[in-house]
Amino acid sequence: MRQYTQRPIQKKEVVYFNFEVFKVTLQSERYVSNVFIQNLSKNVLYPFKISDLNTVISIYRLGTVVNGYRAGGTTFPFIDINQNVRAIQVKQFDENNHTIGTDFLHSIIEKHYKGNNKDLPKWLKEYINQDKRISCLFGEHLLSKYPNNPIALVEAPKTAIYGTLYFGFPEESESNMIWLAVYNKSSFSFDKLKVLKGRDVFVFPDLSNNKQTYNEWQQKALNYESQLSNTRFIFSDILERYANNEQKERGLDLADFLIIQDWSRYRLCEKCEKSEA
Repeated sequence: MRQYTQRPIQKKEVVYFNFEVFKVTLQSERYVSNVFIQNLSKNVLYPFKISDLNTVISIYRLGTVVNGYRAGGTTFPFIDINQNVRAIQVKQFDENNHTIGTDFLHSIIEKHYKGNNKDLPKWLKEYINQDKRISCLFGEHLLSKYPNNPIALVEAPKTAIYGTLYFGFPEESESNMIWLAVYNKSSFSFDKLKVLKGRDVFVFPDLSNNKQTYNEWQQKALNYESQLSNTRFIFSDILERYANNEQKERGLDLADFLIIQDWSRYRLCEKCEKSEA
């Protein structure tokens, strides 16, 4: 009989997003076209200070798409703990900052080249050809900069931005949480969350029928804790307790509840704690 040896499966190397292309999205003159940022400065119920918006833009390296079918969209880069850009999500928003379109920057660039019958750049071919692109947490690059802060974990990057604007920036206090996002419901995975080893992680799952997302994530977290020493996943059920059935069916998240409240009240409590200290 023939003997067969099983060859080990070789994983493709991670290909990072082109850094020079990424930097173009951060050009300061682009933000006047950024619907999401402009809404936060003047169209929401309680507009934010420009200084706070500049800070959150800088921290998370938010950018803008100014041309094409996603013009006015916001870029949410997924940057890993070693400062490598893994992926850049693009979201378009209406005047109420509700999502009306979702894309990825590499896909937009690819369509542009193909639509003009041009060859794809070498980096883009290699980037598209890899198995997995969203392979880190949104905001992960902040972990090495703020090693002692607790973590707040949500599903969408937009929610992480709102959480930061309402509850304060990590550089202001070691007690302020670093707000991170996993990307979507199925992204609450060990490969992504192992980078949080040794941290206290406060988890805010999106609403769902019959508490499905909450229960699924909590069960996974129990398993992850057994593999990650000195790591705690603390789940908040505040949305589950106070949301009505319609809100649960719509799958609302923490951002939907925060944005109708006055952010300055949250900051006022923070200042009181600092003055008492």
